[in-house]
This record gives sequence, structure tokens and C-alpha cells, in this order.
Amino acid sequence: MKIEVEGKIIEIPLKTIGTVIVAGLIVLSALTMVYQIAPEQEGLLLRFGKHVKTASPGLHFKLPFGMERVVKVPTRIVDVETFGSRERPAGGRGARDENSMLTGDLNIVLAGWDVQFSREEPRDFVFNVQDPINTLRDIAQSVMREIMGDRASILILTVGRAEIQQRARELIQQQANQFGMGIRINEVNLLFVDPPGAVLDAFNDLNRAEQDAVRFFEEASRQYQERVPRARGEAQRTILEAEGFHQRRVNVARGESQRFTDMMTAYQLSPEVTRQRLYLEVMERKLPEVKEFIIVDDELDGILPHMNLRGGAGL
Repeated sequence: MKIEVEGKIIEIPLKTIGTVIVAGLIVLSALTMVYQIAPEQEGLLLRFGKHVKTASPGLHFKLPFGMERVVKVPTRIVDVETFGSRERPAGGRGARDENSMLTGDLNIVLAGWDVQFSREEPRDFVFNVQDPINTLRDIAQSVMREIMGDRASILILTVGRAEIQQRARELIQQQANQFGMGIRINEVNLLFVDPPGAVLDAFNDLNRAEQDAVRFFEEASRQYQERVPRARGEAQRTILEAEGFHQRRVNVARGESQRFTDMMTAYQLSPEVTRQRLYLEVMERKLPEVKEFIIVDDELDGILPHMNLRGGAGL
């Protein structure tokens, strides 16, 4: 084979051309035979469009020249789809207004939320639904509108957020399973739930009133927790003191009664000795209390005047 290059004719042997073609085919086939799956992915190996193998992360080989191709699915990451915004989208009658919700009491609330999901079954995710992400969005909007439509606006705007999120996650997962989408719903988060601007001031007043009510209740509960145990403790202490006083009085009364009985028994056995002992016991108690002693002779007929030696001169 002859080739003219810059006016010169170069003759190339057919064998060399064949070698170059074969080498090119080998390189091209090598490039189309090798593929790599990232750590967060799984690969679906398709042979003429039919799924034949699911490849794990790492380096793999396949048939060249398009006979087999690989669809990579990120199965080990969590994706997020967000719905609604705080600003209502502009547009005509056909514009998508995701954040406007009709509640069960025929009021309007503005809601924004997100759905966190992972692709749990890559084969189902790729083959069972033509557009799984948009299908998921449609399911999430339908479920959220159904949930909002079953509840009163006050409940949605105040204490019902956690229950709504849990219920939405369950219903979205159920419908995704029915379609065989291979998706696992991890979380549904309500980003905001606001009343329309026309009633925002009234709602804020209501919200402040409810917060005050909760604060008053918590303060009352705290005072109850402080005062009731203290009152119960004081009541228990008073009861214990009364019981102790009662027991002491009973014991003292029983002791006095027993002492009197023993004294009576001793008196009946020896009256003179007992009388003398009682006299001495009384004198022993009373004599220390006496401040002044007057001794009178039994033979005197009367008391004579005497000098007051303590108070100075005088009779």
C-alpha cells in the first residue's frame, strides 16, 4: 500500500497495516471491557439490554464493543428531594404551587418539606419505574396533601408536626413499595408550616397565647412539685412527732401508775417504814429549795423578838 506524504510516496506493507488495525482493536476492546464501580455505588451489568449481574464496588470486566454496558446506581448515599418554598411560585393557573395546602377544616397553610431516601434495590430502581425521582415527587406531594387534608389547621401549625412527619414517611414508603421502586424512605422533615400572610398576625397572637399557657402550666407544675412534697414531709413529721409525744405520755403514765401500785403494795406490807421513807424522799427534794431556816424551842410559850442580823440594826 502506497501513501503520498509531502510529495513523497511511502509504501506501507499490508502486514503492517493489519498489525496496526489489530492493535487498535485490541486497545479499543480493552478500554471497553474494563469498568470501575465507586464505593458508594452498585453497577447493573446489561447484556443487550438484559440485566445479567449486579457488580459491587471495585474493578470489573465486561464484553466489549457495547455488547454489555453498565448502569451505575448510587446505593450508599442519601439523596434529598425538597418540596415547597416560603415564596409562592409565580405563574398562571397551571403553575405548580407545592407549598399551598388545604387542611381538614377548609383553611390554607403554607408548608415546605423534604424527603430523604436511598436507592436500596438498584435493579428495581432502574427497571420497574421509568422516572423514579419524578414518581417519588408525585407520591410525596399526594401523600402530604392527603395528610394535611385530614387534620385541622391549628393542629398542623402547632403540635402535630412530629406525627405528620412519621405518617408521611410511612405512606410514601408504602406507595413506593407498591410500585416496586427499590427506594427506602429514611426521613420526611417538615421544613416550615406557616399560615397565609392575611392571618399571620392572628396566628402569632394565638401562638404567643399558647406559649404563655404552656409556660404558666410549667410554672404551676414546678411549684406543685416543690410545695406538695414539702407539705407532705411536714405532715409526716407532725404525725411522727404526735406519735412520739403520745408514746411518751403513755409510757410516763404507765410508769407513774406502776410506781403508785408498787408504793401501795409496799405500804400495805410495812406502813410505818413506807411512811418514813416517803417523808424522807419529800424532804430530800424540798429542803434544797428552802432559803431560810427558823429553829424554835419546843419549851417556849411564844416567839421572842430577835435582832435581824441580815438587814442591819433593828428589832
